[in-house]
Order: sequence, then C-alpha cells, then structure tokens
Amino acid sequence: MRKYILSILFIFALASLSYAGDEIEVTDAWVREVPPASTVTAVYLKIENKGDKADKLTGVSSAIAGKAQIHTTSVDDKGVAKMEMQKELEIPAGETVVLEPGGTHIMLIDLKEPVMGKDEIELDLMFENAGEVEVEAHVTGLGDDNGGHVHQ
Repeated sequence: MRKYILSILFIFALASLSYAGDEIEVTDAWVREVPPASTVTAVYLKIENKGDKADKLTGVSSAIAGKAQIHTTSVDDKGVAKMEMQKELEIPAGETVVLEPGGTHIMLIDLKEPVMGKDEIELDLMFENAGEVEVEAHVTGLGDDNGGHVHQ
C-alpha cells in the first residue's frame, strides 16, 4: 500500500513539473557569430508566458561559456549606451518578452570555444516557477541582426 501511495505522489509531482514547463515557451533563439578570438557574444530570443501568473528568468548557462548573464542596454541623455547586468527578468502572465539587439539580451562570457562555424549552441534557462528550459540558439553571421528566420 505504501509503494502504491508513493507511486501516485511521484506521478503527481512529475505532472506538476511538466505542466509548469509548458507555460513558458522560448522561440526565435539566435546567437551572434563572433571572431574566434572574441571571448563574449550575445543571445536573443522570445519568451512567452502562457500561464496565468508571472514568472522570472533567474539564470542562464551554456556549456560553451564560462558564465552567462542577463543584460539590459540603455542610452543616457547624452546618447551614451551602457549595459547593466540584471539578476532576473520578469515574464508577465500571458505576455511575450523579447530579448533583442539594443535592449535586453543574454551575454555569454568567457567563451570556451569559438561560436564561428557552429550551426547552433545549447542554453539552459532557469525560471523561478517553470524550472529549467533547454533551448537551441541558431548561430547567425557577423553583422546579421535579423533573428526572425531562426527557430528553437
């Protein structure tokens, strides 16, 4: 009887994890190709929260980089652009947050291998409620800011 109850509890736990992950959908992920000597690059994507409560992107990792951070680019009143690291990124319920050039994006820092020549790289996005979401980001050519043709 005890095994039966534990099995049911385990099934409910798996179902709740699966359901939470279905509420966050990541699409149009792309990473900018950089010269082999470069130690940083940027990732852009769309995060849709299909759920009825807000979630937060709390972390990012990739085997290709020593660290990954969420950054926001802003321009001051003198026209000087600067990037600021964000600890987390709010994903409101029922909305899509777009990470794009000149705005919020993911920085891959201390690249362990060149991005150039790859078709895609893998990322793990960590969400406060939905948990881990694995994403494949298409590698775009140098100077190509059109991520619209890429897919997850």
